[in-house]
Amino acid sequence: MRHSSNATEEHFAGGRSLKWYVCAGSLMLTNLSTEQLVGLNGAVFQDGCLAGIWWEAGAALAMIVTATVFLPRYFALGLTATTGFLGERYDLTMRTIVSVIFLIYYSLVLCPVVLYTGALAIRDMFDLDVPHWVVSTVIGLLGAAYALLGGVKGIAVSDCMYGIGLLIAGLWVPIAALQVLPGGVTSLFEEGSSYLQPLVATSMRLPQTDGSL
Repeated sequence: MRHSSNATEEHFAGGRSLKWYVCAGSLMLTNLSTEQLVGLNGAVFQDGCLAGIWWEAGAALAMIVTATVFLPRYFALGLTATTGFLGERYDLTMRTIVSVIFLIYYSLVLCPVVLYTGALAIRDMFDLDVPHWVVSTVIGLLGAAYALLGGVKGIAVSDCMYGIGLLIAGLWVPIAALQVLPGGVTSLFEEGSSYLQPLVATSMRLPQTDGSL
């Protein structure tokens, strides 16, 4: 990958030299974390239906629109962030307000949830007898290290690598699950089987109505 002579552009836009597959992998992994891999899957399992998957199915459509409509316009204007666009469209005050809102949201709402669920998953998978805050801190420091040192390029490349691992694991999980079933794939279609019930079940969390107001 070539490097940009502009340090700001190199850090925040990857020198505009990232390949399409790296951008695609980063865009996908930016939208996935333990918030989805642990929390959303757990909610779907507990609820007993697949209504929750629209959270990510809808996000896929949003990412397509982002990649094909918004990103080209942003780059054509020399912008690298939503706040930069707001600064151009309105003024510095609006850009500052939105930046502060984003920082507060990520610092106090999103990142703590992601770090907590990530640490929870690692402790359970590897049966670690380590305090939860230690695992969360290590995850946070590792993520901060390659983000600060590598910039967007470091994040995008690492996201792409994680995406390969996630794809392999995603394909392995249903295969391993089918091997655990007594009759394999045929168990899914046996009369009285409840394995495919989530495909047609309605949400147990929402009250059922007859549609009348």
